[in-house]
Amino acid sequence: MSQGLTTCLPAPRLGLPAGLASEILERTGVEVAFYLPDGTRVREEGGDGAETADAAPALVLEAVRENADRLEGGAGEVRLASLLRRRSRLVLVALARVPVSGPAGEGMGRQLLAAVADLVRARMAEAETCRERDQTTEALTQCYEEISLLHNLGEALRVNRPVAEFLDDVCSALRETLGAEAVAAWLPAGTGLEPVTVVAGRLPCLVSDLPVLVGRVLAGLEPEKPVLINNHLGDDPALGGFSMALERLVVVPLPVGQEGAGAIAAFNRPGGEFGSADAKLIRSGASASAVFIDNRRLYVQLQQLMLDLVHTLVSSVDAKDPYTCGHSTRVAITCREVARGMGFAGDALKEVYMAGLLHDIGKIGTPEAILRKPGLLLPEERDIMRRHVEVGGQILSGIRRLEFIREAVLYHHEHLDGSGYPGGLKGEAIPLVARIIALADAFDAMTSNRPYRPMLPLEDVKREIGRATGTQFDPQVVRAFLGLDFGRLMQQFADSPEKLRAGGSEK
Repeated sequence: MSQGLTTCLPAPRLGLPAGLASEILERTGVEVAFYLPDGTRVREEGGDGAETADAAPALVLEAVRENADRLEGGAGEVRLASLLRRRSRLVLVALARVPVSGPAGEGMGRQLLAAVADLVRARMAEAETCRERDQTTEALTQCYEEISLLHNLGEALRVNRPVAEFLDDVCSALRETLGAEAVAAWLPAGTGLEPVTVVAGRLPCLVSDLPVLVGRVLAGLEPEKPVLINNHLGDDPALGGFSMALERLVVVPLPVGQEGAGAIAAFNRPGGEFGSADAKLIRSGASASAVFIDNRRLYVQLQQLMLDLVHTLVSSVDAKDPYTCGHSTRVAITCREVARGMGFAGDALKEVYMAGLLHDIGKIGTPEAILRKPGLLLPEERDIMRRHVEVGGQILSGIRRLEFIREAVLYHHEHLDGSGYPGGLKGEAIPLVARIIALADAFDAMTSNRPYRPMLPLEDVKREIGRATGTQFDPQVVRAFLGLDFGRLMQQFADSPEKLRAGGSEK
């Protein structure tokens, strides 16, 4: 055999399976070398991946020039230059040679080289089929992952959820799908909502550095390249300095209206580098998040508008009785703080606050003469006063969104032992929020000056509530109430109406 040729490992992009030349040499004793159509020798097995500039044999160049396989014999060997195509495009020339002796040996050599050429083409077609299958499988897998992600997020697209909670779901789902060490979402201030930073997994840098890191990336993105993929952060002086543990990064902008943009970022992946498929998946999550955030912002604005209208309506009710001016707002604040102590959070707190504001809305139909009467009410006047809970329930009836609040308004004068009104409900039959309002209402009545008595000291109020626990008031509500910071509560009462309306904020 010729000593000038060695077996080659074709580059994967050329469409040949690795180790084919070695396999053919071992099985047939035929040496095969591969050349590009321009005559450049493909890198040798074990090389650095570069192509070599060795001069191509004349037979290879002749085959390319004539666009046909070329066979020649002489000098004790037979050589065949075979054209290898991929999707009808010439990609390689295989030069095979075998030593022969005599005319009979040359004939057998020609047959052997023809068989080798067929084998190379068959293996190349097989490799192409496997590659297309793998690409199809990968594409289907990516589509499945994207559909699964969007399906899961679609189930979570409820605008009454806090933004941070939704983004936590997004980041957790992306981290699991991508196999990343961490996925984080950052939403800056000035977007109509509270700023948010959410991290799923172990962040390879300080959380406090995240806004600066993301901001630096976003500032450097070009409109035609709206995504950053960097698998060599150690070589990047602008980003690598944040942490030695920061190796790989994908950042996708999270646009929010016209005010600005946040971002979703994936950090490090032990299994390999990030690619365009990963960025596409993150962009799907970012798109779903942007829709949710915009809807959430509109929902919060609508919620605040409703709260403002309720404040205005409640103020008109409170204005009918100068002795109870501000009563509804104080009850709403007390309800919210008691509910917070009982584990309520997010929109549930806002609903409790709204119920507290509206608990006396039925008094809009109570004559002012009864509301303003300086002494104790007569029995028939007391009956008229008691009707305010039913009037309030009627006012709110038919508004499906306020059904939860309507029941609290209707039953907030029920007692745990069944001695209350209007239905004489007992224990758990009384809605929990109604039980919270009952205590908050009584607390404000006892700590306010009334025409028939002055306000009571706080310690006396606590004793009165303690004596009525289990009969009038729910013990679990009382425990949460007694755990309040009353100094802070009184400060909230004294704050401006704008601050009091924080019940409708995103916090």
